[in-house]
Amino acid sequence: MRGLLHLTSAGDVLMVMVLRRLDGTGILEGYPNLSAYVARGEARPAFKRAFEAQLAVFTGSSTQVRRS
Repeated sequence: MRGLLHLTSAGDVLMVMVLRRLDGTGILEGYPNLSAYVARGEARPAFKRAFEAQLAVFTGSSTQVRRS
């Protein structure tokens, strides 16, 4: 089973990025499954690498991202 139980694709990483934009709005508080999905996504090494790479481009930092 996929979706809310597993984070295995690039689509999952992208969806977590989108859902993070709701941080601080209180919208996700009414959806505990989505909140848990975001938390699992943020904990994944692939998400961390993608976020670091995106942040590096945005801030003008080095685009070299180390792999763990």
